[in-house]
Amino acid sequence: MWAGAPRLNGRYVATAYSQTGITASGQWTHRHVVAADPAVLPIGTRIKIKHAGRYSGEYVVADTGAKVEGRRLDLYVPSTPECKKFGVKRVSVRVLEVGTGTHEAAKQADQAVKQDVKQDVAKGVVGNAATEHDWATQGAPVAKAVKAGGTPADAANPGEAKPAAGSSGANSSGSSSPAGATTPPKL
Repeated sequence: MWAGAPRLNGRYVATAYSQTGITASGQWTHRHVVAADPAVLPIGTRIKIKHAGRYSGEYVVADTGAKVEGRRLDLYVPSTPECKKFGVKRVSVRVLEVGTGTHEAAKQADQAVKQDVKQDVAKGVVGNAATEHDWATQGAPVAKAVKAGGTPADAANPGEAKPAAGSSGANSSGSSSPAGATTPPKL
């Protein structure tokens, strides 16, 4: 972590936007993208947002906005009704890595966020890097694999070898999702 990051951690005011298009980083808008004041959180910064309800998770600063000044964030959400429902929230932010303000930094941070989300979904974790939306769209195969006696990792890596007979179906944390799980596990 960057030495100046602790002063960047803390409370922010978050809203949501649904305007699709090319962000300030040159990337197309997608979930896990957030707009921030580049003087506070430069393009390419990876952050973890908590206290954002179902939107808590890991994000990359890939956009800016005229109304996004100081300790304000604007999360990309692809639907206007969903944005309105999000409203205004006071969230907690932890900076994972400070970006350099370049398109390349945003691209690398975005890849890191996607990898972290993929790993969390495979483990059946939500609210760390993965949001509830990630669980709803990608977690269903995980729940089916667990119900069938596999592990969350089996669903994420269907071509890999399954555990040997008699081995535990538990994930790396020592617990498995309940059979037939349809909601994300709590942290």
